[in-house]
Amino acid sequence: MWKWVGVTVVVAAMTTMTLGCSQSSGTAVVIEDKVYTVTPAGITVKAGIVTGNVTEMKVMERVEKGSDRVVSPAKLSGKLVLKNSSTDQTVRLVAGKILYIDTQG
Repeated sequence: MWKWVGVTVVVAAMTTMTLGCSQSSGTAVVIEDKVYTVTPAGITVKAGIVTGNVTEMKVMERVEKGSDRVVSPAKLSGKLVLKNSSTDQTVRLVAGKILYIDTQG
């Protein structure tokens, strides 16, 4: 008796999973990356004995093709390389913060 109850539960669960998880036949949404160049694309910064080089700066956002709906907002990205410019002192980076200051301050 208990054997048949277990088999019935398994069959009911499989039927529910099969019917409940059917794939819909909708059209696929195409998402494209829009990349905007930044001028200048690189900059050198010096703070004390540490010299920083910021390169490969760009702004990228993801939009839905056709409707131009923004999927992911625009984000500024780049590559930061730090270098110790001192010949007799060591530097250990514990924390950092990058701030953007425009021409108006």
